[in-house]
Amino acid sequence: MIIGKSSVLRAFWVAVSLASSGAVSAEPTLLVLDFEFIESMRDPRTVEADQNRLLLANEELRQRLDTCLPLRIVDPAPAEAAITLARSRVQYLHQCNGCAEDIGRTANATYVLLPWVQKVSNLILNINAEIRDVETDTPVAVRSVDLRGNTDRGWLRGTKALANRLCDLDGDRLSRSVHP
Repeated sequence: MIIGKSSVLRAFWVAVSLASSGAVSAEPTLLVLDFEFIESMRDPRTVEADQNRLLLANEELRQRLDTCLPLRIVDPAPAEAAITLARSRVQYLHQCNGCAEDIGRTANATYVLLPWVQKVSNLILNINAEIRDVETDTPVAVRSVDLRGNTDRGWLRGTKALANRLCDLDGDRLSRSVHP
């Protein structure tokens, strides 16, 4: 029987969770929120294409993280009310103070991933993500990828690169943030 890297890492996370809590608990989980879009130039010619690219990026990021991270990706549906409430208070969730904790708890998540795309122009974009510990509402990882060109291909390549950087997180870094 061949055991993949993802299976071994998931088993590791379950063991870390159990050891740190002193009680039986589920494997650590990650709530991946949808990408937020920050556009400096407001080009009406690209609005529809950019919205479609956000949908593609959301799907790509979740699929990639589900296969490489030692965390179970949770359904965001139980957190929709908390997300809506937070968005009524702040423009961008990655800039809120304490809302990741509230959102994560409503989804029973250990961590929340807050991704965003910053479009400076049709040539310069940044794809970013921050993983926050729900228990402490502190960042445990921040990653960013720069893009040149506002195309479907560029967005997908950038999203894959961001996912790869997140997948390269070492287990110790996240396990230190699991609290009893």
